[in-house]
Amino acid sequence: MKAIKLSSAEKLERITEGLHARKITISGPSTGKAEAHEFQHDLYLAIGGKATVQLGKLTGQVEKLSEGEFRSNEMQIEQEVVLQVGELLLIPAGLGHRVLVDEFYQQWVLKIDAKG
Repeated sequence: MKAIKLSSAEKLERITEGLHARKITISGPSTGKAEAHEFQHDLYLAIGGKATVQLGKLTGQVEKLSEGEFRSNEMQIEQEVVLQVGELLLIPAGLGHRVLVDEFYQQWVLKIDAKG
């Protein structure tokens, strides 16, 4: 399973059913906890600054926050993607991810229900 980096918002049309959104601002330096969502895909839309998103498998002591929501301080990193203004990153349900910010980063996070 790999994340998909998109270059154009026009590719959103076919995946907007079951959508939840929120705007996030992160002031760096910041290293968030790794997380994974069993029932939702994440679509990151970078609107300010720059971030590195680490992708992979949660390891160590994995905490279950709620049904289908998991966090950990540790992750086996399989891929890193740098996001800058105007770029999109689709993170499939089940894929662990963590956002690293050196100075400043702002994004819209779209939660898209995964279809079974």
